[in-house]
Amino acid sequence: MGRSQSMTKDEKDLDSMDEKDLEALAEDGKRRPLTGGVALLVGALAVIWTLYTIYSTIFGVLNVLVYRGIHLTFALALGFVLFPPSKKLAGHKIAYAIDLLLALTSVALGIYVLNSAGSFADRIGIPNRADFIFGAIAVVLILELTRRVVGKSMTIVAGVFLVYALFGRHLPSFLAHPGVDVKMLTSTLLISLEGIFGVALGVSANLLLIFIVVAQFLVGTGTGQFIMDLSSSLIGWARGGPAKIAIISSGLFGSISGSAVANVLSTGAVTIPMMKKLGYKPHFAGAVEAAASTGGQIMPPVMGAAAFVMAEVLGVPYAKVCVSAALPAILYYVALLIMVDLEAARTQLRGIPKENLVPVKKTLKEGWFYIIPLVILIYLIMTGSSPQRAGVITIAASIIINLLNWKNRLSLKQYLHMLKEGSLGCILIAMACATAGIIMGCVNLTGLGPNFSGILVSLASGNQLALLLLTMVASIILGMALPTLICYMILAVLIAPALVSMGVEPMAAHLFVLYFGVISFVTPPVALAAYAGAAIANANAMKTGWTAAKIATCMFVLPFMFVYNPELILIHGLSWSVLPIIITSVIGTTAICMAIQGYAFTPIRHWPVRVILFLAGISLIYPGMYTDLLGIACFALIVGANYRFKQKDRVVLSE
Repeated sequence: MGRSQSMTKDEKDLDSMDEKDLEALAEDGKRRPLTGGVALLVGALAVIWTLYTIYSTIFGVLNVLVYRGIHLTFALALGFVLFPPSKKLAGHKIAYAIDLLLALTSVALGIYVLNSAGSFADRIGIPNRADFIFGAIAVVLILELTRRVVGKSMTIVAGVFLVYALFGRHLPSFLAHPGVDVKMLTSTLLISLEGIFGVALGVSANLLLIFIVVAQFLVGTGTGQFIMDLSSSLIGWARGGPAKIAIISSGLFGSISGSAVANVLSTGAVTIPMMKKLGYKPHFAGAVEAAASTGGQIMPPVMGAAAFVMAEVLGVPYAKVCVSAALPAILYYVALLIMVDLEAARTQLRGIPKENLVPVKKTLKEGWFYIIPLVILIYLIMTGSSPQRAGVITIAASIIINLLNWKNRLSLKQYLHMLKEGSLGCILIAMACATAGIIMGCVNLTGLGPNFSGILVSLASGNQLALLLLTMVASIILGMALPTLICYMILAVLIAPALVSMGVEPMAAHLFVLYFGVISFVTPPVALAAYAGAAIANANAMKTGWTAAKIATCMFVLPFMFVYNPELILIHGLSWSVLPIIITSVIGTTAICMAIQGYAFTPIRHWPVRVILFLAGISLIYPGMYTDLLGIACFALIVGANYRFKQKDRVVLSE
C-alpha cells in the first residue's frame, strides 16, 4: 500500500512539471525534476556561476584557491539539489531534504575555503583540526556526488586509492609505502594544490566551463547545424554519402563539443535516420556515427577535457597540443572515410540523390557567417591567445552574429538557457576533476607514480614495444571504467613517465595514453558512444559496438605511428620533411582499411592476402626506407592485382 501511494505521489510530481523542466530532465536522464521557485533559483545560480567564470576570465583571478573553491562550491551545491541519490528517490521528500542539507554543507565548505585559503600554504604538513574535519567533509561530498553524476566505477577507483594511501604499509614490498595518517591525508587533500584543488579542478574552473558554454552557443546560434548542412552539400551525393556526412559533420561538430556521447546524441539524431532511410543497416549506421563522434575528442581546436589537462601537465601552451594532435586526427578521419567508402563499394550503398541536396553555393551563401565564431576561436588559439580568453571572445562573436541574423535571432530567455545549461553541464566535469584531484593527491603522498613506472619498465624488460603494448591494454581497461579525463590523468602520472624514460617523446607519450583512453568509447563491453548510437538506430548494442570498433581500427594503429614517427605530431614544426611521412602514413592506413574490410576494387577472397596487406600497412608505420619500400611494394602488388581482377570481371560481364 505504501509503495502504491509513493508511486502515485511521484506521478503527481511529474505531472506538475512544466515543459522546460521535462526537457532539462531528458537532457541527461538523471536530473531531479524541479518546479516553481526552486527551479528558478537553481537556474539563476547556474547563470551566476557562468557569468562569474566569464568575469574572472576577463578581469583575472585574485587567489587560485578561492577561485577553485567557488567553482567546487557551485558544482557541489547545485549538484546535490539537481541529482538525486537514485532514480527511485527522485521524488522522495526525505531524500530531497537530505540533499538540501548536503547542499548547505557544501556552501559551508566553500565559506571555510574562502576564509582560510590565504593561510593554507602555511599549514601544509601541520594542519589544524578544522582542516581535518572539512577535508573529510570535502572527500565524502565529492565522492558521493561523483557516484551520482559520473558513476560508481570512478568512486570505487578513488576509494581504492584512498585505502592504498591509508594502508599501504600492509601491501607487498614492491607496492608498499609507510602509510599516511587519516588526518594528514584528508587535510592535505583540502589545503594543498596537489589534492582536490589541483591541476584537474583548475582546468575545470579556468577552461572547461567556458568551453562547454562555447559549445552551447555555437550549437544554439546555428554553427552546429551549418556544419551538418555544409557536410551534406559537399559529400552527400557520393558513394556512401550519408555515412560520409556523419563522419565529416561529427568530426567538425565533435571538435567544438569535445564529448563523444553528446556528439552522437546531437549529430546522430540527424545522420543515423538518414543512413537507415537509404538502406544502411541499423547497427552500421549507429557504428559509423559512434566512431566519427569519438574522434571529436582528438580533433582540434577544442578536443576533449583531457587535452586541456595535458597542456598543463606538459607545461606547454594549449595551441601546441592542438598542433601536435592535428595530423593524427586528420589521418583518423581519412581512415574512417576510406572504411566507409570500401563498405559502400562492397555492399553497393548509394548516396543521396543530388536533387534532394542543397547546392554547396547556396548553403555557403545562406549560412557562411555561422562559421565565423569557429574561425575566430581557431585563429585566437593558434596565435597564442589563452584558450579561456579565446572562448569568451568566441561567445561574444556568436552573440553579435546572432543579433545581426534577423531570421534566426534568439531571445534573452534562450541566451540565459544556454548560460544555465553550460554551467549545469560542467557539474559532471567538475566532479570528475575533483575526484581526480583526490586520486592524484594519494599518488603524490604515497610516491606511487615513480614506483609504478619502474615496475612497468621491469615488466617490459626494457623493450619499448612491450611497454607500449602494456600501456595500450592498461589505457583501454581504465578507459572502460573511467571518463577519458580521469583515465588520462592516472596514466599520465603512472605510465607516461615510463614511456618517456624509454625514449618516447613526451608529447607522443601523452597523446598515446589519451588515444587509448578515448578508444574505449567504441570498445565493447563498455563502448558508451556505440551504445548511444545503437539506441538512436534501434539496433543491437553489442553488434553496434563491435562494428564501431572495426570501423575505428586505425585509432589502435595511429598512436604507434606517431610514437615511432614523432614528426607526425610536428615535434619540430611543419616542414617538407614531414611530407614523405604523411604519404607513407596515408598508404599504410589505406592498406590496413582494405585488409580489414576485405575489399580493394573487388573483394579480397583469400585471407592470407588480407594478412599480407595488413602487415604491409604495419610496416609503413615503422620508420625506415626498407620497411617503407617493402610495405609500398606489397600494397601496390595486391591492389594492382585486384584492380586487374575487376577489369576482367567487367569484360566477362560485357560479353
